[in-house]
Amino acid sequence: MKKRVVSVVLSMAMVLTMAACGGSASGSGTDAGSGTSASGSSQITAITATNDPNADVGEPQYGGKATFMYTDFNQVFDPAMGESYTYSLWLETLFTMDWGIDDPDVASYKVNTLNVNDMAGQIADSWEWTINADGSSDLTVKIRDDVYFQEKEDEYDIFGARNLTAEDVAYSYDRLFGTGTCSGDAPIVIDQDWSRRMSELVDLTNPVEVTGDYEVVFHLITDSESKLSEFMMCSINITGPEWDTLTEEQKADWHYACGTGPYVLTDYVTDSYYKFTRNENYYDYDERYPENRLPYLDEVTLTKVTDVISAMSSFIAGDLDYIPMNANLSQDQQKQLVDACGDDVTIYSYPGGIMSIALKVNKAPFDDVRVRIAMQKALDLQTMTMNRYGISDIQLATLWDPSLAGWSSTDSWDEELAAEYTYDPEGAKALLEEAGYGDGFEFTVFVDSQSDIDLFELAKSYFAQVGITMDIETSSDMMEARQVQTASGDARQCNFGIGNNTDPGFAYQSYATDGFAYMNFHGDTHMNELLKAVRDAKTMDDQTAAALVADEYFARQHWFIGLSGIVNKNEFMSADLKGMENGELLSGSHFFKPILSRLWSV
Repeated sequence: MKKRVVSVVLSMAMVLTMAACGGSASGSGTDAGSGTSASGSSQITAITATNDPNADVGEPQYGGKATFMYTDFNQVFDPAMGESYTYSLWLETLFTMDWGIDDPDVASYKVNTLNVNDMAGQIADSWEWTINADGSSDLTVKIRDDVYFQEKEDEYDIFGARNLTAEDVAYSYDRLFGTGTCSGDAPIVIDQDWSRRMSELVDLTNPVEVTGDYEVVFHLITDSESKLSEFMMCSINITGPEWDTLTEEQKADWHYACGTGPYVLTDYVTDSYYKFTRNENYYDYDERYPENRLPYLDEVTLTKVTDVISAMSSFIAGDLDYIPMNANLSQDQQKQLVDACGDDVTIYSYPGGIMSIALKVNKAPFDDVRVRIAMQKALDLQTMTMNRYGISDIQLATLWDPSLAGWSSTDSWDEELAAEYTYDPEGAKALLEEAGYGDGFEFTVFVDSQSDIDLFELAKSYFAQVGITMDIETSSDMMEARQVQTASGDARQCNFGIGNNTDPGFAYQSYATDGFAYMNFHGDTHMNELLKAVRDAKTMDDQTAAALVADEYFARQHWFIGLSGIVNKNEFMSADLKGMENGELLSGSHFFKPILSRLWSV
């Protein structure tokens, strides 16, 4: 990308300004200078940008390079990975969401539950769903006949750039389910237990059948439209049986990473960067410009940047072209970035969830709902949201993503429930006294270092006013955070985003007592039934109705203590990159590959 015309003096001034405002090189992504007192007024200034992401962006151009900030670096290259961002640049799935849908009345920008009519094919060319008399169903999928594996250097070229066929599709599913003749004795499990997740969707005794060179049939044990959508949305990467001819050492070597996607992985340095080059033999075309074969960019680099100041200074200098929303720049830092870059930056804004404290309610004091309600009433969400994000009109979220049309119950809460989410320190003290904690209590919350630490510090000061002492531990080790979160015997509570669930299957796994990612340890089997109703609804309308019931019940339990109202999250992209519109999201969605392959440089 071309360098932005910004002086070195300005770049250094930015760094010094951020340091003075409390920016930290530790990667917290927050700005203590924006105020942390419980009663402090907002010091936020509105963020404006001159670039309209929906403006005419001109004709696409081929060539050029782009560097994207990325934080989630895995060291496993097996196609069994369910990660749908980095890996999607070289690996592909059968189905995807129609990435062009950005109408919130149709679908959320990051929804994982979508009417099948709004699905799009990647390797799949077309499909037909047939419901059987016994309540099962068959999904017949015709795959493209022009898909080829990427060509690698001779030493690592195990696929020989061959044509992908239906046998490869069946093999890819079989190895994850532990079925078929090439899968071995057990399912392949890396970051997803696909066999367990699919056990209520697919006939695991005969999940997929090859019925032609370019046709497979999936045998489902459901006739539910919503569960069909769930099956199609699962990010199962397609590979071929050559992969399992590799040794374990070879599978861990990035040189062997190979798929059918728009970019070829050509360089990798652990915890530093991934470098991709254009797949010259990629099959797909840009539907907006049907004569243009994808991708446009010659080279894409995903580089690991762990602290906000480095990200901002690199972006200003023109060495970084994209900062994702999960970088968590404070409002002041975002304004500084826009002021420094002016017309050289485009902002993409999306509604986010709510950061919260996820309570393990299997032990005192959190096993008492009065304590949980008291903790929520102790927090002035209005002031906290204004203080941290400059937003005065707050909107709450509980179980479901706020942009999921019709799934939030907050507008229909009765006065009693609304009061439980309203600031009332005296009411909080009375509830604590009634529950036997009039003298307060102490607890620890484990917070990943990329979260808004200042928001937790602000919550700490509010809790102190009603006698609750909250200690904050931070860690950049996401694996440790997951271990703390899923350990019922670990007394530490965790930070967590509520209002981020878009997949009923994932919600069930996380919040049902028999879900394999079970958290909160509430033991509430009624919640299981409510989540099953959402997951198993046969129509999308029935699913929305069930989701509303589950959302309100979830809110009444207060297993999560919300720390703010919903805030917009912003992504920042160099104005030199074109081809992306507002509503099309790179971070936090399944659109990373289709949009990245459609971006061009000017």
